[in-house]
Amino acid sequence: SYDVVVCGGGTSGVPAAIASARAGAKTLLIERVGQLGGQMNFSGPPGFSYAFLFNGCHEQVIGGFAEETHKRLFSSGHALPHIRTKYRGQYTFSYVDPDWWGLLVYEMMKENNVDLMLHTMVTDVIKDGNTVKGVVTVHPSGSSIVLAKVVIDCTGEGETCYQAGAQYEILPKDQLE
Repeated sequence: SYDVVVCGGGTSGVPAAIASARAGAKTLLIERVGQLGGQMNFSGPPGFSYAFLFNGCHEQVIGGFAEETHKRLFSSGHALPHIRTKYRGQYTFSYVDPDWWGLLVYEMMKENNVDLMLHTMVTDVIKDGNTVKGVVTVHPSGSSIVLAKVVIDCTGEGETCYQAGAQYEILPKDQLE
């Protein structure tokens, strides 16, 4: 039983779990693959999560977790300084080494006492009326029920919200571009 269960350990789930734990909540992060980081580690360009930290006037507009991790990686030699173009109106990436970022987020999970369930898929939710009270998971050891006061869906496609019965729309293929 947890205060907060975060479903999905990508670039939104990782900071959500850390923020939850830093706020004092007993937190569990559930990730379907054996690695945290999502597109930062295995599907996107390095630094993609660090785009748009600065606006077109070169003012930093995003800080928080992105800035904290950039600073930590930069200080250890695993990130480049923030890049600002000489042209107004252009955005920049702040490049970090995605492999070291992946190691850093595991370190941050440990620092903040976030429990992890890797290689684990959320297959259903437990509800009391319209309130989600936990999740059902499947993992290499079998299946588990995890109860929670709060369940946060950070899956790439909103799977946990879907399982909970949230409204959604499906865009027809001919409208995809």
